[in-house]
Order: sequence, then structure tokens, then C-alpha cells
Amino acid sequence: MNILVFGAGPLGSLKAARLHEVGHNVTLLARGQRLEELNEHGIVIQEDDADEEEVTHVDVVDSLEPDDDYDLVLVVMGEQQSVQILDTLAENEHVPTFCFMGNNVSGPDKMVQALGKERVMLGFPYPGGKRDGHVMRVLPINEDNQYTIPIGEVDGSIRSRTRAVAAVLSDMRGYDVEIRTDMDEWLKYHVALLMSGLVPALYAADTRMNRLGETRDLLVRSVRATKEALRGLRKAGYSPSPPVVRSFEYVPEPICVWTIGWLMRNEYAKVSVEGHARDGRDEMAYLFTELRALIEQADGDTEAIDQLAPYYDPDTPSYPAGKRDLSMKWGGLVAPVGGMVTLAVALALALRRLRSKSSADSAAERESGGISYEVGGPEEATAVVFTHGFALGRETWREQTATLSESYRVLSWDVPGCGESAESSVPVRFDVSTRKLLDVLDDEGIDQAVLVGQSMGSLLNQYVAYHHPDRVRALVHVGGFPLHEGFSERTIKLMGVHVRLLQLLPEKLTCDMFGRLVARTPEAQEYAKRASERTGKANMVSLERVFLEDIEEGIPEQTELPQLIVAGEDEYFWLQKKAKEWDKKLRNSEYKAVPDAGHLANHDNPAAFNEILSPFLESLD
Repeated sequence: MNILVFGAGPLGSLKAARLHEVGHNVTLLARGQRLEELNEHGIVIQEDDADEEEVTHVDVVDSLEPDDDYDLVLVVMGEQQSVQILDTLAENEHVPTFCFMGNNVSGPDKMVQALGKERVMLGFPYPGGKRDGHVMRVLPINEDNQYTIPIGEVDGSIRSRTRAVAAVLSDMRGYDVEIRTDMDEWLKYHVALLMSGLVPALYAADTRMNRLGETRDLLVRSVRATKEALRGLRKAGYSPSPPVVRSFEYVPEPICVWTIGWLMRNEYAKVSVEGHARDGRDEMAYLFTELRALIEQADGDTEAIDQLAPYYDPDTPSYPAGKRDLSMKWGGLVAPVGGMVTLAVALALALRRLRSKSSADSAAERESGGISYEVGGPEEATAVVFTHGFALGRETWREQTATLSESYRVLSWDVPGCGESAESSVPVRFDVSTRKLLDVLDDEGIDQAVLVGQSMGSLLNQYVAYHHPDRVRALVHVGGFPLHEGFSERTIKLMGVHVRLLQLLPEKLTCDMFGRLVARTPEAQEYAKRASERTGKANMVSLERVFLEDIEEGIPEQTELPQLIVAGEDEYFWLQKKAKEWDKKLRNSEYKAVPDAGHLANHDNPAAFNEILSPFLESLD
């Protein structure tokens, strides 16, 4: 592919070198002193823990001309710089795709206005670095220490273009790619996690991470500012992305302070955070100002943010080192006993995602017989297979697969007619879906698995366990009910009326109502709405028809495998009641409730759900 990398800093240089390495025709755009350095030395990269430098020579230009013809332009720079070159980019009408890769809090509107929605994509480059003369110093990045690059379309869709760009970027050594449907929210929350509290606190500590780690009062102010920013973005209508970042709001201040302090004292991501903060102060200040304006427009609280704001000015005196006068608050626990441990883990996960470092066994997107799925984690580990509910998709389980992939072989799939599988298959009966799932497991060499299913996914898993008990180790049901009991004939007829009504409703209204019905939290409702839109109303109608046939037929008896039955505390009353009765009838089961969650409990409150799921999986081992 013919690629132009616009932006020759550490990350742009790294991307150009790695894309050139795998055979793409790469050109790097640079100006002034950086152009002279590249002509004299080439691209010189040094990883933080390496003794040797990597030197790569690519074509270098100092401008993008109106008649230049590239297949892809990667704009690897922050929002402040990228908006300044939009007129230049717009003069070229030949380039089909501009992928803007950098911090952005204001959203893609200016890019779309200048270039058109069909030519704009968003992403984030990773892993961070700093300039040292003509040498670009970056965090270690190799096959054993991969980074996951998030990319996505501005409207949240997934197209052939999206997958093509993802394939190109995943060619790079040391990189994996995650296609996201919420890239704008992801970028906003990335800025909120860093720029609202951590970065200004770092400036207040004279841009020394170790000093910040030893100054408790600065850490307290940083934590409070970050929580204000997260709440402010939610108040402004932006769903947390990834959803786990919302857990930060509920972690007590002492745990946050201790965790961040420990990371700073151990000089966590020194090159990325400290080096970039020192070299990019203007960019950081710009992002902070835009973020604060966004929160203020939504009437969000900015008291702690305002206290740290002056430290973006280099003339502001440093904060007294080691100061410990502020008292910390223990409020905010989601659960009085076990929740604290879970939230500490969630905080660590959120912080780790600032780097988005993935394991050597990171999830891979695959397709088999019209079924789209993702698989990751150690191949020799216990397999856990996640099946989503009606009209949803495998993204339902994003927070579970991310958490479990270090210890388990995790696989999530799109049921025929849903999610990405909606493009290549139509809704089918449980017997066909079962065969397709078993084919996927065979392709991946998985002989036996723990099946985790939400709602319809729970019913399908029960069908699989009854007809193929040798392939199932245990069952986990989320918002499910026993398939062997089914529904009365009268109920089935009433549900048939619902199918006919569904056909009459406008598609947008159908998806809006669906999101509100299946989920409790705004972010989970938004996900359910997007997922159903991707499945499409026609497939939803067909899926419900075959679903009713499967419920009516049921299975002769329930399985005696180990089972975990989970329901949200705000689940529909009749489903919650049926789940508890089901648990009492089973010989080898347990029932657990997820706080602050409804029918889509694992997505409404992923931290609490993971706290329930993990011990059950451990008990099987």
C-alpha cells in the first residue's frame, strides 16, 4: 500500500519505520530541522531498554501536494496541530482515507467538515516517546510486548475500509489493532484520564514522576480532578470508553492515591508520560483547556480541575514536595466487602490501558463459515466462550474478555444474523447455530469450554450442553432462564404478536427502545442501541421468529453441569424470580446478583460482574 505519514515526531517516525519494514511503500512528511535530520540520518529509533538503535530509510517530503496520490494518509499528531493542516489536506482530492492518530477531545467535526465523513478515520498511535536530538526514544515494543492500536470510523460503523486499515496497521511488528465503534468517546476519556489531573500534577512536581509519587497532596488533587473529569464527560452525554474507566469514579481516594503513587515512584512509562509532558506542554495545555470547556458547558464540577490548572503555566512555582496535609475520603465503594478489591483491580486495569499494552496472546479477529469471532489468551489454558443476547454482538463481553485473557483462552462470537455475522449469515435455529459454534471451536482446537451466555445466549448454551455435553465444562447464565421449561402456549402466542408489532415500528425507534429495555446504565443502553442497529430490524424480526420456535421446542431436561446463575439487582422481576427458582432446582449451581445492573448485567456493571465470574472459573480449576 502507498502510505504517507504526516507527522515525523517519535510516533509518526516509528509508524513509518515499521510499515516500511513489512513492505509498504511509505513516505514521511517533515519540515525544517526534522527534515534535515531525516535526510542525514534516516529514521533512528531507540527503544527504552535497548542498547542498539534501529535505522530505517524511507522517502521524505516536505509537503502534501494537491495531485499526490496515496492510498492512506496517517496524520500522527495531536488535535492542536492537525486542525491547522486541514486546509492543506482538503486541497488533495485523491486520498481516500485520512486516519487522524493523536489526542483529540473536541471530536471529529472539523475534520469531517473539511474532508467529508467518508475520508476521515480516528485512532491513537501508541506507545509514546520523546525526541533526543535526531533519535526518537520510545517505550519497548516487540512481539512479546505488543500494543493495541484503537481505530474507528467517525460514525461508529465498521466497513471494508475499516478492516483494510486495521489490516495494514496490524502488519507492523509489535502491534495489534482493535476496531472500536466509539472512537470519539475513547479519545475524550483518554484525555480526561491524563490531562485533567495526572499531567498538571506532574507539572506541579517539576515534571518529575518520582517527586509526584512522593507528594501525597498532589496525588489527592490529581485523583479528585480526574474523577471530576470523568463525571463531567458523562454529564455531557459521553459514555465511558472503555467502560472499565467508570470504575475509577468509585474507587476510594486512598486506593487511587496509593496505586498512582506507586506507579509514579517506579517511574511507570517514564518515556511516554514524563518525556511527552515535558516536550509537549503546549499540546497538553490545549487539550486541558478544551476538556475543561466541554465539562463546564455541561455544568460539571471543576473545583479540583481549577486548582491544578495554573500548573500548565511554566511560570507557576512548583508544589511543595512531600506535602501531606489533605485528608482523604474513603467514600465511593460499589460493594462494602469484596468491591474494594475488585475496584482496585479495575483501577490498575484502567491505568494499564493508558498504554494499551496487550499480551503476546492478544485477541485476534477471525471468520469461519460466515461467523465472526475473536479469540485470545494462552492456548493451553481453560477455554471460556462468550455468547451474546438477542440482537447484540460479541462486544457485549469486551470487559470480560480483556480481564480474563491473561489467564484463560477466551472466545467471543457473533451469533448468526447478529453483529458482524449479520453481513454474511441470516438468523437460524439453535441446532444450526450450535453446529457453527462447534465448527469454530474445532478450528481453534478447543475440545471443551465453559460457556457464558447472556439472555438468548444462555438458552443457546443450554441447547449446546444438552446435545453435546462432552464439549461443555460448565455454564454461566446472565439474565437467562431454563430452556427445558420454556413458556406456556399462551405466552408464545403473545410473543408472536410482538414480532408483528416489531415489523410496524420504524427501525430507529425500535433500536432506541431496545437499548432502553435491555440495559440500565446510559453507556450500556447506548451500546445495545448501536449493536441492534448493526444487526438491523429485518434480522431482529427473523431472529425473534426462530427464537420463539426454539423456546417452544425447548430441551427434554436440564443439564447437571456446574452452573452459575447471575441476574442484575434491577432485572425484570419475573426473570429474577425464575432465575432464583431455577437455582433451587439445580443440584450443582449458585445464584449471584449484580448491583446497579439490569438485564445486561455484565455490561451495566462489568467490575462487579467480573468479581462474581472470576471466583467461579477459579473453582472449576
